[in-house]
This record gives sequence, C-alpha cells and structure tokens, in this order.
Amino acid sequence: MTIPTLHGYQISLRPVVRGDIEQLRIWRNSEHVKQFMLSDNDITKEQQLAWFEHIQRAHNQWHFVIEYRHQAIGSCNIKTRGKAADISTAKHFELGLYIGEQRYLGNIIAFAPTLLMADYCFSELQAKQLYAVVKPENAAALRYNEKLGYAVVHRGDIIEMWLRQSDYEVHSKPLKSLLNRPTRR
Repeated sequence: MTIPTLHGYQISLRPVVRGDIEQLRIWRNSEHVKQFMLSDNDITKEQQLAWFEHIQRAHNQWHFVIEYRHQAIGSCNIKTRGKAADISTAKHFELGLYIGEQRYLGNIIAFAPTLLMADYCFSELQAKQLYAVVKPENAAALRYNEKLGYAVVHRGDIIEMWLRQSDYEVHSKPLKSLLNRPTRR
C-alpha cells in the first residue's frame, strides 16, 4: 500500500523523503522535542539514515512531514498496534507526532495532524481504536490527547491512552470547527 499524502485542517501530511531526514534529525534532537520522547538520546546522522532506510521497507508504519502554508513544521506517524504486520490489515493504530517549529507549539494548528490522521484511520483504514503513549511528565501531551477524546488506560513509567471513534467524533467537533473556519492570508 502506497503512503498517501493527506490534506485537511489547513495542513498537508506528506510521506518523508530522503531530503527531509536532516531537518527531522535537527528537530528530533532539539530540547523541546527530545525531552518528551520515549528515548531522549541524541540521534546521529548514521542513526537517522538507518531509521529512514528502515521505514522505507516497513509495512507497519507510515511517517509524514507536517506542512503548514507549504512549510515543514514537524513530523507525525501512524503505526500498527498489536499483531498486524501491515497497515492495510490492521485495526488498531498508534499515532505519534512532534512539532519541530516552536512557534506552532501550543497553537491550534498543532491539533491538525492528529485530526487528519485520526480521520484517515477511522474512515479509510476502518480502525477500531487509536492509541497514544505519553511520558507522565508531558502534561501538554496528556491535555492534548484528552481534548481529542483519548482515555487513560494505564499509568506507569509511561501513560497509555486509547481512543474510540465515538469519543473522537464528540471531542473533535470544536477543534474541527476552529480549523475549518475561513482564514485570512
């Protein structure tokens, strides 16, 4: 299955290409991003290239560059959860993202990638549930996921959250309304 380019909520999600990997590495190694990653080690150029080569062959995950007004602002991904080895056959997915451009942190536009991925997973991939994994000290991500309708299912070294389509539809309505309103350019 080819990774699609997704458009909506004022943004685009396009598949990561080789030309993106250095910018993604810079963002991933920045303090405002890596402090909330499950692994907060700095990523070398060699590790980043190995990661890119891995995701090119992987069938259980899709990685995107988030673009707003034709500018890359971050990265997001969809991964299968459970035994499914291929996105096309999975019904449970884990979504992840980070905003690399700091001026968009805490901005309504930061919700757009998750809304776009969740819409795609529920409507096109027929997802039964979506999952998120968050470090306990990442209060902003916990609030973010709760605004989308995620419920905490496990607290420990990491917090596991899941989202059903019915909860998502109710919780995402106000965010979608804000992001779908006409904008001035």
